[in-house]
Amino acid sequence: MTKWQLPAIALIGFLLGTPLHVAVAQSNTAEQTKGDVLSLREDAPQEYVVKKGDTLWDISELYLNDPWYWPELWRINEDVANPHLIYPGDRLLLVWVDGRPQLTRKEYRALLPQGEVKEKGEPIPTFSREMLAPLLTEHRLVTRAALDALPQVLGDNRGAPRVNGMLPVFIKGAVEKTTYSVFTPVERIDQGELLRYVGDVDITYNSGEIAEGELSRIQREIRRGDYLLETKPLNIPGVITPVSGAEMDGQVIASLNNRKEQGKYDVVVLNKGAKQGVKVGQMYQAIRPGSTVFVEGKEISLVNFYKPSDDISRYWRNTVQLPVSATAEMMVLEVQEETSFAIVLRSREWLSVGDYYIPKQL
Repeated sequence: MTKWQLPAIALIGFLLGTPLHVAVAQSNTAEQTKGDVLSLREDAPQEYVVKKGDTLWDISELYLNDPWYWPELWRINEDVANPHLIYPGDRLLLVWVDGRPQLTRKEYRALLPQGEVKEKGEPIPTFSREMLAPLLTEHRLVTRAALDALPQVLGDNRGAPRVNGMLPVFIKGAVEKTTYSVFTPVERIDQGELLRYVGDVDITYNSGEIAEGELSRIQREIRRGDYLLETKPLNIPGVITPVSGAEMDGQVIASLNNRKEQGKYDVVVLNKGAKQGVKVGQMYQAIRPGSTVFVEGKEISLVNFYKPSDDISRYWRNTVQLPVSATAEMMVLEVQEETSFAIVLRSREWLSVGDYYIPKQL
């Protein structure tokens, strides 16, 4: 543990026990109320026609400085009592009710040539499923105990460490005659192994000890030792209502890409899950611990804990610990037992693996 983490963790605990200071960490002033937070963008349109491909988040970003407050924008609106009622073609009108902005709706009704009302199709979701599906269906986080029980690719008869799909592959482990997804390890963390989807395998023959299969939908190279998992659909509700995060702090432990730093719409792995009260829709914010500075002498200078003279002299020289600051805000998309996946919705600066997070209060 680095030197700055000790005061940072203590300060996180203080923040979590003091709602007013949590608000400060969220860059809100102590005088702000919920009504103050619901503020319109200066360029918010008076009306907007919903287009195919729009999401609730897209529309909220057009109107609100803080788009995760979109339920407030539609909270007591009889025309938009449920966001599921918003469809492509609907016209949204900005009105004011009791001094608060609201969106009302003019319903779009298309007629078929026979004069019948055309079915509207699917309502718009919170986020684009086309954007999320590749991220979450291509990654799984599996505990070490569960990993040891999974079937594995043995390779093909060429003896090469990688298989190309031209020849049948052989599998060890308990499998049935069905299609499995093949995953390769990308990162080992304390909570288990982060796996990436690389293709499918159709089991064609099973002798009980070794099974044979044909590879299909190969996305990346498949290697000896890759794991087989049951294929599952993306399990995310169409409409996700943002809510305050659970009263806890945690750490970003992995990301679903190979970049060192994460930005808007990237998906990260959090080290807390259902056991700790994490639920889909909860909001969290990553924080950066404040620097420590020397405040005596002619110049104010930064304390460098890696410099021996600074590390020692700070015990008798006067120092000030600057407050923590929020760097990014995240919404939970999928929850596992002890971990969860969250999407970065706003980022003032790059989010890094290892950053700490605290709940965002809505």
